[in-house]
Amino acid sequence: MPTVIRKPLGLMVLVLSLLSSCQADKLVDPDVDPDVDPNDEPGVLASGYWIPDGLAVIGEEEFLFADRSGAVYHYVAGDVTRVEGIPQSRTADVFGGLQDVSLHPLFDDNRLVYIAYNDAAWGLAVARFELRDERARNLEVIYESSEFSIGSRIVWEDASHFFLSFGAGGDDANDLRPQDLHADVGKIHRLTADGQIPPDNPILPGASEPSSIWSYGHRNPQGLHYDAVEQMLYAIEHGPLGGEELNIITAGGNYGWPLFSYGLKYDGTPLSDMTEQEAATVSILPAKFWGPNFRVAPSGLLFVEDNRQFPSWDGSFLLGALNPQHLLRYDPSTEQTEIALRGVGRVHDVAQLPSGKLLLAIDGCLAGWPECVSRSLLLPEYASLGRVIQVPP
Repeated sequence: MPTVIRKPLGLMVLVLSLLSSCQADKLVDPDVDPDVDPNDEPGVLASGYWIPDGLAVIGEEEFLFADRSGAVYHYVAGDVTRVEGIPQSRTADVFGGLQDVSLHPLFDDNRLVYIAYNDAAWGLAVARFELRDERARNLEVIYESSEFSIGSRIVWEDASHFFLSFGAGGDDANDLRPQDLHADVGKIHRLTADGQIPPDNPILPGASEPSSIWSYGHRNPQGLHYDAVEQMLYAIEHGPLGGEELNIITAGGNYGWPLFSYGLKYDGTPLSDMTEQEAATVSILPAKFWGPNFRVAPSGLLFVEDNRQFPSWDGSFLLGALNPQHLLRYDPSTEQTEIALRGVGRVHDVAQLPSGKLLLAIDGCLAGWPECVSRSLLLPEYASLGRVIQVPP
């Protein structure tokens, strides 16, 4: 059985503090990968979308994907149908919108699907519905915030609880909402399957009872993975100019944003004058970080385990790299990051089919950042180049 990053929770803060100081960014671009030839053209399963931003696998030839424009699509053996009855969502340029789609763990029995989106009032919402006859039946909104999320993911702890990330963004050290325990943004929330606050959530400083907040001090977590065996949550999140992080999430933990970051402001100046040693006394440092010399801009997070398609990748995390437009593989046992698929595009999410084949949700932007944002609403062709591909074809 491959090993993830598994450490006793009681030692977590100490271990992470020691690890992070010795983890400089490291990127390997192998000449030959035994599993994947980056020059192969992967099979396109669905195309003609804007920003496919979330994947939910139902079976080998069936999955759902969410497009940031506000639509959920159902793929079945080559046919794609838009699911009717999805509530209106809002975007700000390329940000926000419909950001994730997730199946309830008992989906085969109850047909329940969950979506995270910025609603018509610009606040983050989570709705659930029954997928029947290509319609969202019995839809109900189970979580609502008045704050806008730049990135959100849903991952299940068990059939009764899920985690929800709530991204902030920006490089303004004066925006302390991720540290404000009365604000929703910059947090990872834990909710029951019907959107209630679990009574065993942490009681945070200054509070007398639990809230939905599981951890805080996050910038923009756009990938979550839950290890059910070790009962451990992982989150990948964007820094500003560099400073991307892989974090092991503990209940009530403060992850430091914007008090400290390994990245820089977008003008190249330091975010704060806090040192790493000082940050370790007030927050949990990341298990892995990538500095400004390699901007990952991570989106989506998949842990590869017992995969006969990619056996040498077992025990690794796969993540999309929006800025350099690669699929990356991070091996926690070696602390090495390598390009798994070079130049495949801006990968927003990665999922695994029962066979071990991969699904990648890729937007249509072929330019660099920030040209992607400035051109995305001006070039008609950009709005129809988003696609879902399968690797290997």
